Amino acid sequence: MRRKLTEATELRVQGGTLSIVETRLWSASVIPHPANPREYGRRQYPLGGSGSTVATTPEPGSLIGRDAELELCIPTPDLLAQRLEDTKDRLLRENPLAYDIAAEGVLQPLTVVALTVVHANGHPRASLLVAADGSSRVSAVHSLLDYSPCRVAYEWGRDDRKYRKEINRWIRHAQKQGWDGLREDERQKLRALTVPARVVVGFDPHSQTNQRFHTAVRNFIGLTHIRPPRPYGPAVENEAKADAVLDSLVEPARTGPAHITDAEKHWFAATVTAEEVLAKGLSRHSDVRAASIVKSLLGGGVGTSRRVNEGIRSLTAKLRPKREERVDIAVELILRPLRAGKEGDLGFIRSRRAALQRVYRLPEIEDLPAGPLIESDEGGGRALEQLRDQALEEAGLGHGNDGRLSVAQTELAVKAVYYMAVAEPMALQREIFGGSGDEDDRSPATVLRAMLSCRRGILQAYEVVRAGRRGDKLYEVGESGHRVVTATGSHRELTDSLVRHAYTGEPLAEAAVGYPAAAVRWASVRNSVDSLQRNVKVMAAVPQQVGGRSQVEEEGWDPAAVAALREDLDHIDRSVARWSDRHKELELLREAEQDPTDTID
Repeated sequence: MRRKLTEATELRVQGGTLSIVETRLWSASVIPHPANPREYGRRQYPLGGSGSTVATTPEPGSLIGRDAELELCIPTPDLLAQRLEDTKDRLLRENPLAYDIAAEGVLQPLTVVALTVVHANGHPRASLLVAADGSSRVSAVHSLLDYSPCRVAYEWGRDDRKYRKEINRWIRHAQKQGWDGLREDERQKLRALTVPARVVVGFDPHSQTNQRFHTAVRNFIGLTHIRPPRPYGPAVENEAKADAVLDSLVEPARTGPAHITDAEKHWFAATVTAEEVLAKGLSRHSDVRAASIVKSLLGGGVGTSRRVNEGIRSLTAKLRPKREERVDIAVELILRPLRAGKEGDLGFIRSRRAALQRVYRLPEIEDLPAGPLIESDEGGGRALEQLRDQALEEAGLGHGNDGRLSVAQTELAVKAVYYMAVAEPMALQREIFGGSGDEDDRSPATVLRAMLSCRRGILQAYEVVRAGRRGDKLYEVGESGHRVVTATGSHRELTDSLVRHAYTGEPLAEAAVGYPAAAVRWASVRNSVDSLQRNVKVMAAVPQQVGGRSQVEEEGWDPAAVAALREDLDHIDRSVARWSDRHKELELLREAEQDPTDTID
């Protein structure tokens, strides 16, 4: 740090120039700003007559005789200690960053200034480092490390031996265990042990204004938070994340090949021409591209989710990106070619984005296996007619009506809905809220599942894809798959209201006995298990305190309650295992009957 004092850089602010030094600080040496501007809207002021007995912490002023140091005058140390604890708790609630920082540490530097605290009761002065910008990050770091800001201010700030002891215990532990020998919670703490910082070491006011240092600091905070540059907006953010995700997917994994090829990366990113797409052996059809993006970013189970999340974290440092965020990123990639010529029609893109984001939240997409699509232009790909026929077979077995589409049904749905969403008028839109009560408020994903669960809907989806690839309008088809002719002899154009009316999602009458009926019940069982797994994860994520470790991982749960639950699960396990054994037994009997080499001597 001393060497860097000779290499200070200048940062112009309103009213003067700050001299700053970029370095890393131990998290045990920095506290949140005791008068954090984020709390302005909730402060209780004495003039308001609120009756509160808690004194308001004054704003720091400039320390006389020092160029770049603040001074805070308060009655007692207890007041500042309570103020720091309140600030930390509020920032953790309103701007929770602990999970993100646990994954990558603090990435953006804090802006740190020196603060001298003067106590009216005669307590010795305290010299502190406070985050003029970055109090939320400091609070999150302290939460991860179980630091109390008043301890940082009044114990470690006053006793250098205790301060070094706290730091050294982590250094020694890391050296003894090695990174691979540490628990994940210990790694998270080590990532938070230091923070990047821009320390303000000097201030040169403009001669015309002769501005004080504390005013310059407040102006700097204002430019950062109160009047910052206009945000990019979610669409732009998702575009940036999309490029980061593609970079992640094209890189070889630690234990296997890359998730997508370099050619697919540029195809998904829409950075190649139509001629280059064909030259690379990729499909010219927009629905195949959309389905490939959806499958590559949203299908393939946990393995795909991890790779996509790696790309998101490289840009945002989010520890656990949600599935909805992955869906939004996929949709933004799909929409890129559509924006050509639509710069002035924001409503066109906005409505299509909303519809596709809703429909591609279809849970069955996660079950799509890794690898190429069933129907594609790649070697070995099947024809669209074969995809249709396989989807019809799956519907005949009760899939869709059992609560979940199967693989071919899902792929056909993903392709058809692309053209239904981009059509003019749209053949499938987002659900309607706040109407008279008669509107169909089912989500597009629910409507699509109902459509792909019956023969007519599958034929409709097949015809939508065919028409979309030709650039034709979309028309309604009947049970035969042919266009419906109205009383006037014309064809009926496909619309959102027509699709919702035709495909209500009611179970087929014949799905009352046999395999189709059993499949409906199996889907309910499967959904219940999925719900159980989600609830277990949600329960495990409940922290002991804000930003803390899991309540159940630390304290456990009632053994009697757990034993009763495990007994129920064991009973279910034995039941379904018996069904599986019976199915295997029948398969072996059928194979034995069909084996021509199995003869009796």
